[in-house]
Amino acid sequence: MRTLNVIIFTTLAVLFQACGGNSSESEKDTKATLVTSEIIQLSTVPKISQYTGTVASVNQSTLSTRLLGQVKKVYVSEGDVVKEGQLLVSIRSNDIKAKKQQVEANILQAESAFKHATVDFKRINNLFSSNSATQKELDDITVHYEMTKAQLEVAKKAKDEVDEMLSYANISAPYSGVITQKFIESGDMANPGMPLLAIEAPRLYEVRAKVPEIEIYKIEKGDKAEVWIDASNQAIPGTITHISPSSRFSGTQFEVRISLQPNEIQQSLIRSGLFARVNHLKGEERKLLVDEKLVIERGQLNGVWTISKSNQALLRWVRLGKTYGAKVEVISGLSINDILITSSTERLFDGTKIQVN
Repeated sequence: MRTLNVIIFTTLAVLFQACGGNSSESEKDTKATLVTSEIIQLSTVPKISQYTGTVASVNQSTLSTRLLGQVKKVYVSEGDVVKEGQLLVSIRSNDIKAKKQQVEANILQAESAFKHATVDFKRINNLFSSNSATQKELDDITVHYEMTKAQLEVAKKAKDEVDEMLSYANISAPYSGVITQKFIESGDMANPGMPLLAIEAPRLYEVRAKVPEIEIYKIEKGDKAEVWIDASNQAIPGTITHISPSSRFSGTQFEVRISLQPNEIQQSLIRSGLFARVNHLKGEERKLLVDEKLVIERGQLNGVWTISKSNQALLRWVRLGKTYGAKVEVISGLSINDILITSSTERLFDGTKIQVN
C-alpha cells in the first residue's frame, strides 16, 4: 500500500510540473515583440525621367594623314599616355623633301630677281622724275618689278604648301591624352584620310543619351541629371550641355549630352564606352517612399513588414519603382497612414504580436 501511495504521489508531481511548464511556455509564446515604427506619408521628390546612353570622352580624335606613303615608324601603342605635340607616327616622305629643296632654290632665285628688279625700278623712277627716262622705260621696269614680286610670292606659297604636306608626314598628338586605338603598324601603306590612331583626353567625360521625341521638349540646357554606371554604387552628378536639334539620322531619337562631374573615386571607374542610365531631374512630385533596407526579397517578390489593425506583424507584398537615394518608390501594396515596422528586437513572422516601443 505504501508503494502505491509513492507511485500516485510521484505521478501527481510530474503532472503538476508538466502543467506548470506549459503555462510558462504559453506566456512566452504570447509575449509581444518590441518594434519601432513609422507612419507612411507622401514625400516630395524630384520628378525623374529615365534614359540610357553611353559614356564618351569630351575630347576624342581619329588621326589620319593626307599623304600616300609607307609608314616609317609608329612610336606608341594602345593605352600609352602622350603629351601635346609628341611625335606618334612618321611616314616616309623623301619625294616631298626633294620638292622642298627645289622650292627653296626657287625662292632664292626669285629673291635675287626681285632684288635686282627693285634696284632697277628705283633707278628708272628717279630718272623719269628728272625727265631722263621715257614713259615706256618706266612702264617696262614697273611690269618687270611687279612680275618678279609675284614670282617671289608664288615661290613662298609653294614652300608653305610643302611644309604643310610635311606636317602630315609626322603625326603629332593634338593634345595630351591616351591612345585608345591603333589602326596601323610600321611598314603599312598609309592612304589619304586613312585612320592611323585614335586618341582621347582623360578625366573629361560625358554621356550621350537617346531621348524619344515625346520627351525632348521636357529637356533644357543646364538641367541637372544623375548618371549611373554598373561600376559605381553612387550616382554621378551631371549637367545637360547639348541637345540635338534634329533626329534626321537617328529615327525618332534625339541625342542629348550630359557633362559628368564625378568625385575622385568615380573618376577612376569611368571609361569610354560604358553603358549608362540617366535620371533627368526636373520639377517635383509626391510619392510613397520606403527605406531600401526595409525591403525584404523573397525570390522575385518584394515585401515590407507592417503592423495590422490587430496589432500583429503583417508582411505586405509591394511593387517597387524608381530609387531616390537610399529610398525606393512603392507603386502598389501600401497606402498612406499604413504603419511600417522599421526595426524589431526579434525575428518577425506573420501574426507575431507587436508592441511598439
